Amino acid sequence: MGLVEVASIRPHELFLEGHVKEVMEGIARGRVVHRPLIVDAATMTLIDGAHRLEALRRLGASLAPVIAVDYSQVEVAGWAREYELSDEALSAIKRLAPVSVRGRQDGSVVVRLEGLKSYYDVREFEADGFELRRVSASPGALRGLIVVPPRPTRELVLSAAESGELLPPRSTRHITIAKRVAMPVPLSSLLA
Repeated sequence: MGLVEVASIRPHELFLEGHVKEVMEGIARGRVVHRPLIVDAATMTLIDGAHRLEALRRLGASLAPVIAVDYSQVEVAGWAREYELSDEALSAIKRLAPVSVRGRQDGSVVVRLEGLKSYYDVREFEADGFELRRVSASPGALRGLIVVPPRPTRELVLSAAESGELLPPRSTRHITIAKRVAMPVPLSSLLA
């Protein structure tokens, strides 16, 4: 683990404003960052910690605690996404992306998206005011309008970071032992 310049870290996902504020408040209150960011060693693409990175930027940090990993050794998975179910929401997602739709006995509707471009369709869907309520690794744990994008790839993540065409928040789930590392770093050592 080391400290790197915040400006050198390349995010691949957008962030949720409310969660950034929560993370900022926690860091400001405790004056410490408890978990390092995780980045790809070769490209400095952020793998885990989009909300912590944005919180550190807003708090004026010039450095961030980072663990650099070999991205080829990290499993990339996705999240099923839950939204409020409405005719308007269902019509909107169908207009944006190629989909397959299945109703469930509990009244929920599962929409499976096709093609990696659909991540940008999800971003547009959310920008149109359809608010992400929560995510889960399992669509069965969600209720309402459940949107299931295809499994993301490393290439999609790296391309999003390189191009600046960021994916929606909570698009990727990176599975790595590095996420278990907890190493508190005082905020004062990260400020400019």
